[in-house]
Amino acid sequence: MMLYLFKFVVGSVLLWAVYHLLLRREKLYVFSRFFLLLGLCFSAFMPLISIELPISNLPTQPFLPIYNSHETFSSLGVEPPASKLSAASTSPTFTTYDTEISVVFLVWGLYALITSVLLFRFLQNLWQIRLKIVQNEVVLKNDLRVVLLPYPTTPYSFGSYVFVNKQEYETETIEPEIWQHEQAHVQQRHSWDILLVEFFRAFAWFNPVLWLYRRAIVLNHEFLADAHVLRQHINPPVYQYLLLHRFTRSAHYSLSSSFNYQITKLRFAMMNKNTSRSRAVALQVTAILLIVVVGLAFSDLGWGQNPAPLSPTATSKIPSNPDGATSSEIAEYEAFAKKYVKKKIARNGKEVIYVGEGMIEKDRARMQELFLAMNKDQQVQQEYIMHPPMKPLPKTTPTEKELEAYKNPKVYGVWIDGKKVANTALNKYKASDFSQVFVSRLYKNAQATIGYKYKFQLDLETNTYYEKQKAAALADTKYWFWVNVEKRKSEKK
Repeated sequence: MMLYLFKFVVGSVLLWAVYHLLLRREKLYVFSRFFLLLGLCFSAFMPLISIELPISNLPTQPFLPIYNSHETFSSLGVEPPASKLSAASTSPTFTTYDTEISVVFLVWGLYALITSVLLFRFLQNLWQIRLKIVQNEVVLKNDLRVVLLPYPTTPYSFGSYVFVNKQEYETETIEPEIWQHEQAHVQQRHSWDILLVEFFRAFAWFNPVLWLYRRAIVLNHEFLADAHVLRQHINPPVYQYLLLHRFTRSAHYSLSSSFNYQITKLRFAMMNKNTSRSRAVALQVTAILLIVVVGLAFSDLGWGQNPAPLSPTATSKIPSNPDGATSSEIAEYEAFAKKYVKKKIARNGKEVIYVGEGMIEKDRARMQELFLAMNKDQQVQQEYIMHPPMKPLPKTTPTEKELEAYKNPKVYGVWIDGKKVANTALNKYKASDFSQVFVSRLYKNAQATIGYKYKFQLDLETNTYYEKQKAAALADTKYWFWVNVEKRKSEKK
């Protein structure tokens, strides 16, 4: 969450800076309008989008046991068997950390309180505008819905309505330029832009640059409306005098488009401004390139790798008894399976299955005996089966180029012989010192616990450690209890 907030705030600041430096003083009002809106939405949503770039310096993966794949666990809805986790399990991939509940509640409570206040103010402004429409006379004028107010006011608009003083309307003292100005606001749907910004401000009030976005968007709306008027009345000095004459200090609502003295001064400066076609094209291309660069920089950018296909243990490779087990033996096995399969509700509300948790050796040995007494058909029908011991993994040695790439802490988190080490520890080794390499991508739930410091988990086994693990694997005769993967997959088809 903290990383998202950082990316949202910094990304929105950078895109606003692009507008402020390149577009603010240029006659590119339509482009500026959509740049500001796109920049605001881009900075909010790009950090949520994952973009993966191909990476080619990863070694070819050897056969990986099914219990070493977090993706496989997720697809089956089960947790990895605790007794069969590889050295990689010492990494944060399967680790969650408790947070102080009181602090979390305090932070979210404060956020909810401030957001509620801002939402209330936002809805109150909408309601007040609604009351003005309902409580006063509404007439049609040149496709505009005009709300006649009984008190003096500067003309302003919201949605498809223009709010004016009733006496001025009836005596026809409102100048044609004023009507055209408000007509531009209505026809170009400027109120929708304001509603979008107010929505962002209500929920993302912690981002201070949103206030600058709102001011820039409102100012650009006035530029657009002025340009609309001057296309029909090509006399800026006369129009400027009219605006000064029209300016009053009458109050209106923060969601409306209206005349304002500070904004009016800036509008005067832009009325005689010209931007050449070549300069306009150059500025627009530059702005688009910068928004793409910022978007990529602040997205969840990572390196993609196609993992080697997994080869789970097939029941066809497990020894069986042609005579088959008796019904009582099958019932005994299924009773053990029920005892060691537990369903729990995870923090995300989803049901997770824990297989073999807390199994004692006596029960495991009996389950192995019962399972091997079954014939092939009986084994296949079991939802949870006894898997034979894993065979030693084939020797895999990285190249010197790959070993050098592993030293980048932004890409790899390094474990050597089951222990987490700094990437600089690799400076003590040559590529030939290792006999096994595991490279696995960290998924978002794992990345969140470590602050997205790297994208891949790297597990290396030295020659001595590999030979020790290989000897232990060859000597292992114990079957282990877990999901019948083939049966589960066939049921999903």
